[in-house]
Amino acid sequence: MSQRPAQSTALIVIAVCAAVWFLQTASHVMAPLLLALVVGVVTAPVGDLIEKIGLRRSVSAFVVLFSALTAVVLLGLLLVPVITDAVEMAPRIKWELRKFISTLQPAIESVTDMQESIEDSLSPGSDPVAKATDAPSLTDAIWLAPGFFAQVMIFAGSLYFFLLSRNDLYRIIARNTSRVSEEVLCAAERDVSRYFLTITAINAAFGLIIGLVMATLGMPNPFLWGVGAFLVNYLLYLGPIAFAVTLLFAGFVTFEGAWSFLPAALYLSLNATEGQFVTPSLVGRHMSINPLAVFVSLIFWLWLWGPVGGVIAIPVLVWGLNLREAHTGPEPESDTKIRSVAAG
Repeated sequence: MSQRPAQSTALIVIAVCAAVWFLQTASHVMAPLLLALVVGVVTAPVGDLIEKIGLRRSVSAFVVLFSALTAVVLLGLLLVPVITDAVEMAPRIKWELRKFISTLQPAIESVTDMQESIEDSLSPGSDPVAKATDAPSLTDAIWLAPGFFAQVMIFAGSLYFFLLSRNDLYRIIARNTSRVSEEVLCAAERDVSRYFLTITAINAAFGLIIGLVMATLGMPNPFLWGVGAFLVNYLLYLGPIAFAVTLLFAGFVTFEGAWSFLPAALYLSLNATEGQFVTPSLVGRHMSINPLAVFVSLIFWLWLWGPVGGVIAIPVLVWGLNLREAHTGPEPESDTKIRSVAAG
């Protein structure tokens, strides 16, 4: 009898490892598929609203699909200037960093000498100059294009058919399991959609404020900085930290002396205000969750699928916890808000 718990635990561990291996191996199929399901859950109320106007469900599903693809294309067009500017500013950023590090040279000279001696002892006669990485060629782009468009088609088809038949899918799941009912699935869908749409509105306002602040400071391309702040705010903790580091580099290029730290400092201050006061008051107590669970979910999905995993990490976590809460009751009062300042 004592061996049964150990055997059950071993089977669960094996099943989890097999599932992770499958998700990673089939990422080219599963990533766009799960992303489509998350987008479908988030945009489901929009489809329901279109149906209430009098249009058929097939039409509402197509409208939501077209809107989602249009948003992705517009986002890509907005990011092109950001990437171009980053490539153009890279040499200047490198020069500014060298200038800044040179002021600290006496303090780190001994550490550098020690590092060089260790490298020489580990790999004598090796070339210390790092090899340059070749930029992707047109042939590489042509080679990758079919796989990219295949993933787009998987996303589009999955999103459309999920929106078209999600109620039937919920009924099938409810009929084949005794723990989840159709009402529970619909309630989890509403909670995820409400959370994501609320966070989107908050992030949009936050991005607008950051754009205005950057314009006031005289930062180049303030509109694009606002768009960047809007996007990275979906990646809790990690996104704001990465964006603050980027602003720090841009500050070195744009300003001199202590003013170089001002853009990053103002961004972190506004992010702390948003994370500690604005979002908790608007999202509400029903969306509370342990911050460790948020961080682990982000790390896991980012490791598994990269940026796509970062997008779906929190909605999947909220959806799963809402299903669990339907059976175990509400979260304990000691849990903290799902949103928090990046440094917290």
